[in-house]
Amino acid sequence: MYFLAEWFTPALLSAALLLWAAVLLAAAKPAFSALRRRNGAAVAAAAYLAVLWGLNAGLGGGQLAGMSYHLLGINLVTLMLGLPAALWLGTLLLVPYLGLHGAENLYAAGLNALFVLLPAAAANLLFRRLSSKLPDNLFVYIFLNGFLAAAAGMLLTGLSVVALLQFAGVFAAEALWQSAFPVFFLLAWGEAFLSGIFTAVFVALRPQWLATFDDTRFLRAENSIWK
Repeated sequence: MYFLAEWFTPALLSAALLLWAAVLLAAAKPAFSALRRRNGAAVAAAAYLAVLWGLNAGLGGGQLAGMSYHLLGINLVTLMLGLPAALWLGTLLLVPYLGLHGAENLYAAGLNALFVLLPAAAANLLFRRLSSKLPDNLFVYIFLNGFLAAAAGMLLTGLSVVALLQFAGVFAAEALWQSAFPVFFLLAWGEAFLSGIFTAVFVALRPQWLATFDDTRFLRAENSIWK
């Protein structure tokens, strides 16, 4: 799911670019620190995003011609690298991804980042805050942060995308809410499954690839997964 520059006014596109540049600037120091320290995880995360974003389905005709759907992957990347690095990595991959659909669409990079990357990352942050209030349990970490946060992130992204398209008058509101938005409920299952499965695999085999996973917290001898 990406926005084309032709759908929006130059003023809105410019404002979104400036706002997203400010977000990236604020996140730059912790982001590049995480990318340097976790270069193996960063390469794996970049490959994961590239595959998911490359497997997209678009609508060539009808009321929603131009709409395109794909899984996000941002939830898992945030678990792997932390929020600042996930936003930077997502943006760096978003630029060539938009460029493949026309160089003019690079102007919409800020808007895409604000309404596609940020909602999923925000959902991940919210669920991690919630899990920190719960018992130190592997099941809580994997299920809440891996599965549920990914599904919530996809639904929140769908809500923000559809709301923006309605606000801009790109498509008819009825078509957006009755045809476009329900697709995100289907995508949420796939997003949750992939994110949750990879989270569980990394916990078992590559815990060092999860910046948000604390061995001393979850793997203490007295910790039981069934507590």
